[in-house]
Amino acid sequence: MDAVQVSTEPDPLAPYRISQAFRVGDLVITSGQAAIDRDGNLVGVGDFAAQAEQVFANLAEVLEAGGSSLAQVIKVTIYLTDMARFPDIVALRERHFSPPYPADTIVEVKALALPELEIEIEATALAHGRTVDA
Repeated sequence: MDAVQVSTEPDPLAPYRISQAFRVGDLVITSGQAAIDRDGNLVGVGDFAAQAEQVFANLAEVLEAGGSSLAQVIKVTIYLTDMARFPDIVALRERHFSPPYPADTIVEVKALALPELEIEIEATALAHGRTVDA
């Protein structure tokens, strides 16, 4: 089975020597998506909600580039710099995912790649044409 690199244009992760995602068969596996816009700028310094929205926008964009979507996510790993944001994560899951909700791991970390980042999410999703059943 071949692994095909997935990227958007422009690729905001290219300067960091990171692939945005790979499609392997019927799966799309993403790198951690952070609050970095298409031009490589940090979004929402000091604003968790703005960062989270940018993260989900980036995640949706790279999944689409790989032939998937947020509706087909089966597993996420969420990294937070402050676990007090857990209630916000529950609300974000409800807004951006639908039942059956993805399997999930949430981890508090001391820091992310840039000191201002508060959230990062990586995902595994089914490719279009595959379904997630309850």
